[in-house]
Amino acid sequence: GKALRRDMRACRRCLTTLPSVVIPVAQRMRMSANEKSHQSLDSVFSQVQGPRVNRLASYFQEKVTSRLNDLGDIEEHKKKQAMKDAKLAVYKDICNKFALPNILSKYMMEIIPSSEHLFRFRHIFTSQLAANSLLQYAFAIVERTPSRFVFCNTTGNVLLKDSRSQYNHGLLEKNEIPFRMTRNITEFIGPFLLEGVFIPSFTIISSSMHSKRRVLEPILHLLLRDDVMNWYISKSSTKNDQKMQDVERQLADRTWSNIRFIQDRFEECSPRNVADASAEAVKPNVDPIDIKVRSLVDAATNEEKLSMMSSAYQSWL
Repeated sequence: GKALRRDMRACRRCLTTLPSVVIPVAQRMRMSANEKSHQSLDSVFSQVQGPRVNRLASYFQEKVTSRLNDLGDIEEHKKKQAMKDAKLAVYKDICNKFALPNILSKYMMEIIPSSEHLFRFRHIFTSQLAANSLLQYAFAIVERTPSRFVFCNTTGNVLLKDSRSQYNHGLLEKNEIPFRMTRNITEFIGPFLLEGVFIPSFTIISSSMHSKRRVLEPILHLLLRDDVMNWYISKSSTKNDQKMQDVERQLADRTWSNIRFIQDRFEECSPRNVADASAEAVKPNVDPIDIKVRSLVDAATNEEKLSMMSSAYQSWL
């Protein structure tokens, strides 16, 4: 929050993040406040389209299994492609027949009937979504299921509820889907806010975090050290204080690797530096300065990648 308040570009766009009160309960378990205005994608779809949406996950699995069984015995090297084809076909079938792409828009139009107020809400929602998406990507946060995509239907704030990073032997690991940007989200914000608010906000916030690299380093160290230690404790029976100190020293290299992982992602999502603008202007194919963020948006909205996600992700929403 402070980094954004001290960044001129962020201030011009009124970019800010509001922290949520979180109370530690147990290892890797936290308790946070829940307001009536806080709605998840899951609850929105249940209210608008009915409880049958909750059965789509099992429908997806059943139809994929059925399609694969219909193929009979196939060669081993063709099974992977057959799985991809089956999942993509069932994903498209659900999108066309059962899950409408504008349910989030319908819900918000009932909550905010004024066109002017709704546009303002969408603008705030999009900038908050950009900050939320950047954190999902930088910290390799996984399992962004519809129940964990929570927003406030009065302010437009997008909350990062129940966030867990993906670790592989204590090291942060790249995700196929960088952040949640499914059909109803893209339809709600629309192409103009995606291009005019989401992508610029994403790059500005990332650039602001990168410029405060040294200031953020000790904060990230504390956060990631505790997270890696909790990850290790959840997989080990070590409880002795002396042994825990030894483990902390052993995991120090992984903690610093994770810090570099996050800081590198902030750097790569910052606007690309152009050394010679005149030479750049005469090139036949010039890459935009925010090309990395655009590639992430393409990955997050790619139908083939979305169809390969687990049924719990409910990528059709």
